[in-house]
Order: sequence, then C-alpha cells, then structure tokens
Amino acid sequence: MSSDASPGPRSRRERPAKPALSREAIVDAGLDVLRREGLGALSMRRVATALDTGPASLYVYVANRDELHALLFDAAIATIAVEETDPARWREQLHGLAGRMLRMMVEDFPGIAIMGMAAIPTGENAMRLTESMMSLLRAGGVPDQALAYAPDLVSMYITAIAYEQALYQELYADPAHEQREIERLLERFRTLPADRYPTMASVAALMTRGTGDERFGLGLDIIVNGLLATPTDGRLSEGCPPD
Repeated sequence: MSSDASPGPRSRRERPAKPALSREAIVDAGLDVLRREGLGALSMRRVATALDTGPASLYVYVANRDELHALLFDAAIATIAVEETDPARWREQLHGLAGRMLRMMVEDFPGIAIMGMAAIPTGENAMRLTESMMSLLRAGGVPDQALAYAPDLVSMYITAIAYEQALYQELYADPAHEQREIERLLERFRTLPADRYPTMASVAALMTRGTGDERFGLGLDIIVNGLLATPTDGRLSEGCPPD
C-alpha cells in the first residue's frame, strides 16, 4: 500500500488566524477595493469577502453603506498633505492643495468623488482640509461671509472635475479617444456659422485652448477672484436663503 496518500482537510486549528475585525480593518479593506476595482465594485459584501467574513459581521462596526462611504471618504482625505499657511504664497498653496485633492479622487481612488458630492464630509480629516483651505483664503483677503461659503464652492468645483475625469476614464478606456474628441470639437467650432452663432464664432479658436491642468487652474482662480470681489454684506438674511 502506498504511503503517499494525500492529506485530509486541514483542521481549523491549523489554518492561519484571520486578522481581528475592526472599523479600521474595514476601512482599509474598503479603500483597497476602491483603489484596485473602483467604486462600482464597492459593497458591504465585497468588503466582507476581502476580510474573509460575512457581511453581517461588518454591521457590528459600521451602521450601513452610507456610514461606510463617509468613513472611506474621510480616510482617503487623510492621504492629502496640507501645508502651514504662508500669506506670501497663499494662492500658490491653494492651487497645490486643490491639485492634490483632484489627484486623490481621480488617480488614487477612482470614482470616490461621488461620495463627496452625495454628502457634506464632516470627519476629522475633512475638517483638517477645510481649515487649511479657509486659512489660505483668509490670508488672501477673502471676507468672512464669502469665506464661510468658500469651502462648499471650491470643493464642489474640484469634486465635479474629479468625477467628470473619473467617469471619462471609465467610459473611454482608449487613450486615443481624447485626441479624437478634441479634433472633433475643433472642427465643429471652426465651422460654426458666424451669422447664427456670432459670439461663439468670434472666440471659437479659444474654446479648446489650454491643457486640462491649465483649465482647472483657471477655473479655480475665477472662483477665488469672485470670492475676493463679490460683496456679501446685506445680500443674505440670517437663516434665510437668497431670493
């Protein structure tokens, strides 16, 4: 009789012990799913599978999917570096911060931008980022009422650009698609009938000018310049929306 018989099933005692389940482990696993597979793959079941457990086990630490999303978004924000405000470089620092926010949502965690659009982030890391942004804008001279609204306006702009870019990457995997789209737009704007679209025709050559980074920076400056220049005193009643 051969002595090479295959061994039977391993006892549970012989298997490596699973890492202890915790809120931190759930967040780490969720971020890993986001990073590797994108937002579409993220679910309580998928995170549970990554942790080698069942979905019910996660609910001991996370109330529901909305709380999971909030925890993941705040943890992703923690990866964004902030600098001590230098009043002499406030605009440069603001552009740097906005660029890091954009890269986090587009490159590091594709698709996560929609989490920032679905709810207002209020975690500790979001507060750290907001404090830095407001400190930079105050150093630039943005008045208090405009400053109070600034994080919402600036973050909404950055998040919308990030979501657009992530969606574009998801829909058009072909690198050549972007160049074809630019060429299509150039041709369309170049041939606009001036009698029907006189304003657009007059600036047609300018409408596709600049790289994505340049256009992003220009949009940010337009918002900041508006915050600096738009009077707010007497425009809003306390506790009431504007007319």
